Amino acid sequence: MNEDLLRYNRKQKYIIFDTETEGLNLVKSKPWQAAWIVAEGSKVIKKYDKLIMWDDLNVSKDAARITGFDKTYYKKNAEDPRKVWDEFSKYLYDDSYLIVGQNLLGFDVYMIDVWRKLIGEPLHQDYINRIIDTKAIATAIAKDSPVDKKELIYWQYRWLNYRERGLKTSQLTLLKKYGIDFDKNRLHDALYDIEMNFEIFHKQLYDIEL
Repeated sequence: MNEDLLRYNRKQKYIIFDTETEGLNLVKSKPWQAAWIVAEGSKVIKKYDKLIMWDDLNVSKDAARITGFDKTYYKKNAEDPRKVWDEFSKYLYDDSYLIVGQNLLGFDVYMIDVWRKLIGEPLHQDYINRIIDTKAIATAIAKDSPVDKKELIYWQYRWLNYRERGLKTSQLTLLKKYGIDFDKNRLHDALYDIEMNFEIFHKQLYDIEL
C-alpha cells in the first residue's frame, strides 16, 4: 500500500469550489454564485454558499434557465463582492489546501480573474498549482494515463484539452459512471454541484494514483 496516495491521506485538506455565472465569456462574465466546501480527507468540515452582488449583472436567458437564477431572490440575498472574496480567498490562497472541482482549469479560474479585477485585486494565480480538475482526471482515467506528479498542472491541461469522439467527461456522465445517487434537477446549483463533485473525486482516487 502506497500511503503517499491521496486515497489514504485522511488529513489532507481540500476546498472544493464552483461558480455560476451570467454567461460563458471567459474575460467578461461575472460570477453571481460561489460555493465552496472545506474538507479534511473525505470529511466535510464546512459548506459555504454565497450570492455575489453586482449592480449591472445581466444573466443570459440560457444561463438563467440552466441554473434556475431567480432575480428577486438574488437581489434580496446577494452580498458584497469584496466580503465574499475575503471569505473565499483565505482558503484559496492557503497552501495547505488542495483545490478540487470540475473544469476549474477550463472555466472557473477565469471567473476568479474576472471577480478579482472587478474588486480591484491584482492578478495572483499561484493557487492554480494546487488544483485537481476532475474533468481532466476523468479523461486521463479513460485513456489509462499514469499521473505526472512533477508536472501535474501541465499534465491536467493536456488531458483537459484532449478530444475524442464518444469520450464524455461531464459531471452528469461521471455521476452515472460511479453510480452516485443525484437529483438531476439540482445540477448547476454551485453548492449541489460541488457536493456531487466531491463524491466523484473520491471515486476517482481509486481509479488513478494521485
